[in-house]
Amino acid sequence: MDYEKEYIYAPKCYESCAGYCCAGFTNPNFKLIRSNFIALPLFDIEYQEYLKAGAINGMEVAKKSEKFKLKGGQTIILHWLHCDKKGLCNPHANRPLVCKLYPILPKVSPNGEILGFFNGTIFDLFFSDKSHPCTLIRENRQETQDMLKANLKDLLKDPNYIFIFMVANIAVEHLQNYIKAKFGTYIIDNIAPNKLAEFWNEVEMAMVLRRAWNTHEFAFDIEKTYKSVAQIWGEFLPIEP
Repeated sequence: MDYEKEYIYAPKCYESCAGYCCAGFTNPNFKLIRSNFIALPLFDIEYQEYLKAGAINGMEVAKKSEKFKLKGGQTIILHWLHCDKKGLCNPHANRPLVCKLYPILPKVSPNGEILGFFNGTIFDLFFSDKSHPCTLIRENRQETQDMLKANLKDLLKDPNYIFIFMVANIAVEHLQNYIKAKFGTYIIDNIAPNKLAEFWNEVEMAMVLRRAWNTHEFAFDIEKTYKSVAQIWGEFLPIEP
């Protein structure tokens, strides 16, 4: 990954949304998720490149790192950065990929073909385009998608990043399906006012306790995805005994 590269060019877009993407997700119904920082996930390959680039001042070390092992011994390492910079990250070019690509991520095939796009953070999954707080989604979604299609070509030649985007999409779909099974929808616009508190409470618990992801179905989908990518590109994750 080239940390000097900008994937979306939208100068001063923050002026139209009060810097929503960097402000922290505030929700009066949340009791456990705090809004004073944003947790940013980096897979190990990006984390090592982030450190090599010099990191962001005050964010040189991950607050938490986790390992997940596939059946073949392939190990997924996920690092969590805690960002409280409110958009004033320095150097700005060293923003993690999830920030550089905000507000959307690509839905990709195992060979790196872009099939579509989905909202880029788990807090944004529940908005329709018309109610989304980000101006780029509400007013410039197609232009934003076109920029990513052009600028992600090199990154999508790397199986690690293909896998990262596919895993992100799986995580999103499982969370959406979990909430939809309980409320008949995961779009906040379709929730009755007297059900909003219950809806957000369920969302918070699903995130904090990982209820949508601590399932055999989720693990199966991750295994299946890794095999589909490795079948084309060869093994790419470290294998631990």
